[in-house]
Amino acid sequence: MGLSPWQDPTRRGPFHLSAFLADAAERTPETTLTVDGMEFTCEQAWMKVLRIATWLQENGVHRGEKVVAVLRHSPDLHLITLAVAHIGAVFSIVSPQIRAEAFQEILEEAEPVCLFLEKTSRHLKAVADNILTVWLGEGLNGGNWDEADFTEVMNTRPAWGMRFPGKSEDPAFLVFSETAGADRKHGVLLSHENVRNMLSEQPRQGGIFALFEDVGSPLKLETTAMEA
Repeated sequence: MGLSPWQDPTRRGPFHLSAFLADAAERTPETTLTVDGMEFTCEQAWMKVLRIATWLQENGVHRGEKVVAVLRHSPDLHLITLAVAHIGAVFSIVSPQIRAEAFQEILEEAEPVCLFLEKTSRHLKAVADNILTVWLGEGLNGGNWDEADFTEVMNTRPAWGMRFPGKSEDPAFLVFSETAGADRKHGVLLSHENVRNMLSEQPRQGGIFALFEDVGSPLKLETTAMEA
């Protein structure tokens, strides 16, 4: 499957980060995607994205609001990224090695309405009271009103007709430096169009692209044709 929508900044019309997968799920649903070593068909991957996107909207996450993930690389992280982008919200991916003090600074600046955390970042919940938190991993949910399991998210009935509600110039990512304390720069907002332009400048590497290598949160996706 070609990635020309990413690599052609002159393409006319609106652009958003989930467009390539939405199009692929409709046009070539049986094409396989390999995401961090796990294979999905385009249709399967898009259904997962829609499940996450639907759950976020049903739980009050809307266009322009911030979602922060403190997660390691995984297929789930990629799917969450596309789901947040698809509802027009702004996503920030933070290294699991971040200290609580630096994480609190990010929360104060970003004011996220939702967090995605895993076992290695469980201690960060102490500085994130009253923020809706999705736990990736069993045994982490304390049962409070502001906590949910990722399995609950993935059991959500997907809203198949969901459309991207924003514009190409809307912010998609909030990127923070990994430097903590007074030396840490404020977050930088990147629009959907900014990201497409960044990707268009990268050389073709067998259908693989990466984002934000410099902040320790590369997002990689490679596509392969399904064997007959």
